Amino acid sequence: MKVWVALVSGAIAPFLFAAVIPPRWTLACLALTTLLILASRRWPPCGPGICAALNHGLVFLLAFLLVTLAINQRLAQRLQVSENNLQGEITGIIGSLPVFRDDVVQFIFLPDKALAPIPSRIRVSWYHNQRGSKPLNLPELHAGERWKLQLVLRTPSGRVNFSGTDAERWYFADGIGALGYVQSGDNARLDSPSLLSLHAWRESALARLRLVADDLPGFRMLVALAVADRQLLLASDRITLSATGTGHLLAISGLHIGLAAVMGFYLGRLGLLFFPLGLKQRIAVALPWSGAWLAALSYAALAGFGISTQRALIMLTVTTTVMLSRRKINPALAWLVAMAVVLMIDPFAPLRAGFWFSFTAVAVLMLLFIPRQGVMSWREKTITAQFGISLIMAPLGLYWFQQVPLPGLLANLIAIPVVSVLIVPPILAALPLLWVPGPLAEWLLTAAGYPAHWLLLVLGQLAQFQPEVLRATQAPGLMSSLLGMLGAVIVLLPRGVPGRYIGLLLMFPVLLPVGNRLEKHETQIDFLDVGQGLATLVSSNDYLMVYDTGPGNGLRGGAGWDMVTGTILPMIKATGRLPDMVVVSHGDLDHAGGLNRLQSAFPKTEYLGNLPLRNEGVSRCTAPTTWFAGGLAFHILHPTVGLPYLGNDSSCVISVRGQGFDLLLSGDISRVVEQRLVNAGLAAHSVLTAPHHGSATSSSQLLIDTLQPSLVLISSAANNRFGFPREEVLQRYRNLKIKTLNTAQCGGIRVRVSAEGGFAVRSARNTRKAIWRWPASADCPQG
Repeated sequence: MKVWVALVSGAIAPFLFAAVIPPRWTLACLALTTLLILASRRWPPCGPGICAALNHGLVFLLAFLLVTLAINQRLAQRLQVSENNLQGEITGIIGSLPVFRDDVVQFIFLPDKALAPIPSRIRVSWYHNQRGSKPLNLPELHAGERWKLQLVLRTPSGRVNFSGTDAERWYFADGIGALGYVQSGDNARLDSPSLLSLHAWRESALARLRLVADDLPGFRMLVALAVADRQLLLASDRITLSATGTGHLLAISGLHIGLAAVMGFYLGRLGLLFFPLGLKQRIAVALPWSGAWLAALSYAALAGFGISTQRALIMLTVTTTVMLSRRKINPALAWLVAMAVVLMIDPFAPLRAGFWFSFTAVAVLMLLFIPRQGVMSWREKTITAQFGISLIMAPLGLYWFQQVPLPGLLANLIAIPVVSVLIVPPILAALPLLWVPGPLAEWLLTAAGYPAHWLLLVLGQLAQFQPEVLRATQAPGLMSSLLGMLGAVIVLLPRGVPGRYIGLLLMFPVLLPVGNRLEKHETQIDFLDVGQGLATLVSSNDYLMVYDTGPGNGLRGGAGWDMVTGTILPMIKATGRLPDMVVVSHGDLDHAGGLNRLQSAFPKTEYLGNLPLRNEGVSRCTAPTTWFAGGLAFHILHPTVGLPYLGNDSSCVISVRGQGFDLLLSGDISRVVEQRLVNAGLAAHSVLTAPHHGSATSSSQLLIDTLQPSLVLISSAANNRFGFPREEVLQRYRNLKIKTLNTAQCGGIRVRVSAEGGFAVRSARNTRKAIWRWPASADCPQG
């Protein structure tokens, strides 16, 4: 077993470092390690413990170096910065289910010839409206089809902030070597999907589901559980599942694969009735277990072989092998073997939360039930299992998702039986019947659809009991999370173990705030990386203002999408305060896209903004208005009372003055408003947020000369299609030796002003260094 521990540990260890060993050194060390392993049998005699430790160390090193080699290979396969905006005609296969959203369709594209600099996996966006070209008609796309596309490729970089989601880790783990968008030209379908295309079969099953059950309540849950396609889930569904800790029930994993295996097992038992007695005795074990494995394999294929699905299938494969060989195996060894096989298939699995959640859940169940003696009723087992999983998963959930689902225990006690008995079995029975004429598949899906709908309603009610303070917090450190999980394990030890409740003390550090809090007269400006949009936090030790809410589509309810949940909310919670004021500069959706979500999350907060249509709860931002809070003075400079709504030029311009600094929040104003502000007596400011993301219509020489800033912050997306910030604008700042920092290059930017007025500037891209992280520009401040 120790060999497997060394193998798994060595495969995971490379991801704990922020840098990777260069390829040449990796190959040299790998060759040396291989020679040492081959020569280990000829070593001089040594104590059994010493020899075993050396052998385990070599296994650890071998796994470490092999994964390091895979990391180097993946890094080399990414489109490099020097190749940004590479244009050309590429033919390939659509390698995923296309995702349709608003005026764009997105999919994974697998080029026929992945020769440098073209990577082997490209995440393509096909927009209906592409700036600088005529609108493109979005064609009917299907998984597995072969297409010729006119693509513009970009490096797979993502938004990076001091807290929140990490898109670059997801791109790297999924092997996305480039991001691309389709431009006008000769884009054509070349061939239909192959009969062996897995994703084409998944899409075929999805099409059949739509044909049979599209109008059923809970259809979006049926699709997620049938083919692991979550694109139909509403944003409100995701929030509900997250708040109740039931999202794992829609990730096809051990529970679902186990149910498929049980159904396949009993189908195999049923099949024994058709064999003669002599043969029946010989295959009495083999046929049911083979049926179980084949049913699980088929369901896993429809689910696209996700990580949690792989883990469950591998565990079942180990169990099936043991049963067919009629040998006993230590459950812990089976768990380690399954983890090792998953890592062999996908060395980048540790970068996904699902890997840790799925294997940890199985480990908790083994901890709770394998060593314990005595008989437990099914109720006791259910409650014990769910309590144990909830307790140990709490630190893990804080580390990965910065939240603890307080209603999770009750929600799972309700949801797991419903999903296991009323929803998944009818879906599994209906899947092979989708291609069979008759109403049977529709009846089965109807039987699953109504419980799925009712379950979502119940979970929605339970989600209301999730305290806002637990919805998102600052991520605890790795050691704090490990200590918290260790404490939970100690608490769950069998009764009679002395001092087991002392484990609660080990869990306490997970809840402690991370980092330094602001002292009196200190101010912090967090200029968030939200892509092509704007969101800024201005905080003191007892006040927090949010200026602009990032991009989104502005829709309410489940149809809305924005940057609040994954980016803005974690950054707000990291301050340790609820927002006292939220300002929306104007109504453009790259600034006001998250307003509705923030209003739902913080209904007691005061809201100011200039919007084209009246929004309940948002007061108009007009000059002159002044307020004092948190040792800061806030002055609204524009627009004045009586001006009509003018789009960008209605941006709420706010001057923030504190001890030793001045900040001008400028929104998207143009030169016309800049001239107006200067004529009204605009004073100098040390920090400026560049108007309109550095557009050529703003940042006039007059404004720059008047403000005389020492630091200019620009919010823009990397390689954005608008070309912001414009080179001529940057040159104006350079001519006066003014420091400019761009979120596209630095990630989120944090300016901390001391009580004495000194500036400490940090870059999230430099602070959150990782193997997969694209490096920050040389101009960006260090972490």
